[in-house]
Amino acid sequence: MRPTQLALAVELDGESWDAWALVLAWAVHYLNGVRRVRLHLAKTSKSNHMRQRMQRIMEQCPSMFKVYWPTWYAYSAMQQILLLGVKEIRAIFQSNVYTRQIFQLRDSANIALDWVVPERELQDGPVCILLHGAIQDSRSSTMKDLASELAQRGLLAVVMNRRGYGDLEMDASTARVTLFGFDEDLDEVMLEVGKRAPGRPVAIVGFSCGSGQAGRYAAHRQHLSAWQDRGVSKTLPRLLCVVGYDAGYDVLHAVHKVPWPYCWALDFAFRYQYVIRHRSTWAQKSPSSAEVVKVALDPTQSFAKVYRNVTKLSGFGCSTAWLENQQPQLNNIEVPCLLINSRDDPICVWQNVEDHKPLIQENPNLALVELRRGSHGCKFGFWGFSSMGRDMIGEFILSSWSELKNT
Repeated sequence: MRPTQLALAVELDGESWDAWALVLAWAVHYLNGVRRVRLHLAKTSKSNHMRQRMQRIMEQCPSMFKVYWPTWYAYSAMQQILLLGVKEIRAIFQSNVYTRQIFQLRDSANIALDWVVPERELQDGPVCILLHGAIQDSRSSTMKDLASELAQRGLLAVVMNRRGYGDLEMDASTARVTLFGFDEDLDEVMLEVGKRAPGRPVAIVGFSCGSGQAGRYAAHRQHLSAWQDRGVSKTLPRLLCVVGYDAGYDVLHAVHKVPWPYCWALDFAFRYQYVIRHRSTWAQKSPSSAEVVKVALDPTQSFAKVYRNVTKLSGFGCSTAWLENQQPQLNNIEVPCLLINSRDDPICVWQNVEDHKPLIQENPNLALVELRRGSHGCKFGFWGFSSMGRDMIGEFILSSWSELKNT
């Protein structure tokens, strides 16, 4: 073999080894995030029958005991969020899965209820009310895919677009918004669900900020529990269960823990959704609302200050008191509640979970599902099409319904 041929062979062989080294490094890094799902139940000895009830419910949910294999080509937090972005683009061009209802609230404000009716609906099965996150609505792939998944399981699902969402404009006379929803608005949607599906229980599924409203509503409306007879409402449907999907737990401090560059993206999206998009409405409403717009349009103002100022658009005075009132109140939830979080979530970071673990472990009605990977609102499967999160939510609601029927 000539010297030039030998040198070329050595060079090619070296490139081959470099390629294999890269593949090996990828495999090691990928497999480091492959873990069996961890399930955390209450450690308290109080209300042992409730803890046993939660155990029975979880035992009927196969996804809670599987090994989670994240998407092989998008397994890190950033990669999964980029994949979610691709799915959001797909959702724009996707055929409409909803039947829209423009629903008028008591103060004459309009919100959009987007229904997904299953082809084969479970007789007397629960109705699922989905509460979206801070910077999305029913048009997002997160809500569309989840509502469609639940419908495939035979469950009637409706996405409740909060005030200012769902591509609806607000009238200045009734305009008010909040990240974490208004309990009285959800009361009215519950009434509408009761009219449409009388006698059927309701499962409330909240994503991100929506999970805060789901938990808070369950805590404030204990008398609606389908698991007890005392104080049953004769007008509102019974509450079967609650799901907090990628919850942040602390509305006062969670937003300050979001790392760069996600905090920048949130800052822009937050200003746009709550202020810029409705700036003409706020300008007409009141001088204080116009001042909030001024602060939000000032690029020198921090995200934390804008976050605080936007609470004034809820119609409540003190921002601190208002945010305190928005807390999920995990210790007061009296219906089965599933909490799903990922350790690599860059939006609702894992530290929030650690800070609230004592509360979670003291309430026998709560179950925390921990994933090593999954990012925020993703939890995509190995090929990137399915979602472990959606599977868990569907199984939990059906298992809760089965347990209730057998009680």
